Amino acid sequence: MEHAGFPSDETLAAFIDGRVDVDTRTRVIEHMSGCSECYSVFIGSTEMPAASAAEESNVSPFRRARWAVAAAAVAAAAAIGFFVTPAGQELFHPAGLVALADAAPASRTFQGRLTGFPYRQPAPVSRGAQSDPSRDPANYKLLNASAKVQQDVSKSASIENLHAFGVSQLLLGNADGAVQTLRAALDKRGGADKSEEIALLNDYAAALSSRASQLRRDDDAALAATVANRAWSLQHSPETAWNRAVSIESLRGTAAAESAWRDYLALDSTSDWAREARTHLARQ
Repeated sequence: MEHAGFPSDETLAAFIDGRVDVDTRTRVIEHMSGCSECYSVFIGSTEMPAASAAEESNVSPFRRARWAVAAAAVAAAAAIGFFVTPAGQELFHPAGLVALADAAPASRTFQGRLTGFPYRQPAPVSRGAQSDPSRDPANYKLLNASAKVQQDVSKSASIENLHAFGVSQLLLGNADGAVQTLRAALDKRGGADKSEEIALLNDYAAALSSRASQLRRDDDAALAATVANRAWSLQHSPETAWNRAVSIESLRGTAAAESAWRDYLALDSTSDWAREARTHLARQ
């Protein structure tokens, strides 16, 4: 494609590859919101990597998330006319996990509970393909926050940035990427069996439970229970109790799951989470 004016072919290629600065990225998103030609080129170049991500285990989780987040951001912009301007970006820019919690979707697509996140009811279960949060224009705040988190981790792969990035991947439906990223963060603290980062362990357990459910991996289910129990041993909180109960329930141990849900309700008996916990308990 030869495109007159901005963006040039080189700039568009750099945008797709995540190699442009914030101002240029903003201008490209604004341009593609009204240019079907550039938008089509972008979507065509990103759909193939996204579709094959599950089969390419040797590809970095950061690389896969870069495609998914960028494609979703442009799709949302085109669908609802959301323009990301420098002035608009200054209005709301809490950092990392705080921004993601503020932008949490209206429903959650996984059973686990993320540290510090508000309650969201489970997404309806359908017989068809699971809805993709990264392709839902209603999640434009999450897409914007996720893009900022991805930019932060590309500059510095700190524990905090990796933690936020892994959470963003889980929120966008990429449980596999979330597991890999959160494990990388824990490895910086000696691994899940040595780390005392309770929030990170808790969110890693949530990601493992999600991947176990998505990919039917018994090894993930068992590891989720181990990690969740470690977080619980470090701190008895509603969040660690929740993920412990979810992970134990997935192992189909009825008596153990019943006990775990009762442990949760002993800490929290009145919230929306408690209401959902009683639903789990009733099924045991």
